[in-house]
Amino acid sequence: MLVLLFTALLSPMVRALPTWTAATAGEGAWLTGLLAFPVLLAMGWIFRGLFHAAPADSGLAQIFQTVLGKVLGGGLTIIYGIWALFLLCLQARLYGERMLATGYRNASVTVFLAVLLALVLWMGRKKLSAFTRATEVFYLALALALGLVLAVSIQDLTPENVLPVWVSDLPGAAAATLVPLGVAGAGVFMAFLGGQITVVEGDRRRCVRWLAAGCLVMAALQFAVLGQLGPDLSAQLEEPFFEVARGVGINGAFQRVESVVVALWAFSDLALLGLLVFACRNMSETLWGEQGRKWSVPVVVALTFLGAVFLFPDDFTAQRAASEGVLFGNLLLGFGVPALLRLVQKVKRAGGRAHI
Repeated sequence: MLVLLFTALLSPMVRALPTWTAATAGEGAWLTGLLAFPVLLAMGWIFRGLFHAAPADSGLAQIFQTVLGKVLGGGLTIIYGIWALFLLCLQARLYGERMLATGYRNASVTVFLAVLLALVLWMGRKKLSAFTRATEVFYLALALALGLVLAVSIQDLTPENVLPVWVSDLPGAAAATLVPLGVAGAGVFMAFLGGQITVVEGDRRRCVRWLAAGCLVMAALQFAVLGQLGPDLSAQLEEPFFEVARGVGINGAFQRVESVVVALWAFSDLALLGLLVFACRNMSETLWGEQGRKWSVPVVVALTFLGAVFLFPDDFTAQRAASEGVLFGNLLLGFGVPALLRLVQKVKRAGGRAHI
C-alpha cells in the first residue's frame, strides 16, 4: 500500500514542485521537501492514533461515524467524497492536457480521457489487492525513469542556482513547505482503505523509511530542476521537470527521453485515479451498503469524464484550479480535519474513562 501511495503522489508532485515553491523560496525551494518531513511524521503519528483507538478493520469513513456519530460522520464522508470527485476530474483533465502538449497536439482530449477512464473503470471493479500489485509494476517503471532523469540532470546543473542557502532563505522555504504538504495531503484517501490493510510487525519503521524517502525525492527533484533551469524560469513553467527531461541524453544515443517519461508518468496518473476511485467505493459502501459499493465505480467514472470535459474546459481553467484551490483543500482535509478528529476522539475516550 505504501508503494501505491508513493506512485499515486508522483504525478501531483512533479506538477507542483518546484513551480509553486520557487516563486516563494527561490533557490532554497529544494529545502521544502526536507522541512516537510517532521510535519508529515507528526501526521503519521496522528493517523496511527486514530486507527489504534478505532475498532478493528475500520477505514477512515468508519472512524468518522465511530467518533462523530452516524449523521455527522456520514456528512463528513460525503464532503470527502465530493473532494475526491473534484480531484478525479482535475487529475483526468491535466493528464489529457499533458498528452496533448507532448506530441499529440491534433488529437482530441476526450480520446485520452476515454481511454484512461476506461482503464480506471476496469480496475475499480476488481479487488484492491489486484490494483496494488499492478502499482508495484508502475512504481518500478517510474522509479527507473525518475532516477535516470535526476542522475543525468544533476551532473549538468549550475550550482549557483541552488547554493549557497543562507539563514535568511529559511523563512521563505518554510512558507513554501505548504506546497509539498498540500501535495501529500491527497494521501488522506489512502486512510479510507485502512480497513483492508493487514498490519504486520515492523510496519511503523517501514512507514518512517518510506516517508523519509518521499521527502528526499521531493528535495532531489527540486534540486535537479532548479539547478538546471534556475528558480525564475522554474516558477514560470507549468511542469519544469519535463523540460529537464527533454534535455536528457546519454552520449547522443538516447534522445527524446521526455516522451518516454511522459508516457510512463501516465502510470502515476492511473495510480492516483485508482486510489481515489477505491476510496469513493469504500465511502459509498459505508454510507449505502453493498448496493452503494456496486454502483459507485461506474457512477464516479462517468461523473469524472463529464467533470473533466465541462468543469475544466481548457488547460488554463485546470491549471488555475490546481494552483489556487487544491493545495488548500488537501491541507484542510488531509491535515486539519484528521487532527481535529483525533482530538475529539481523545476527549471522548478521556470522558468515557472518567465516567467509568
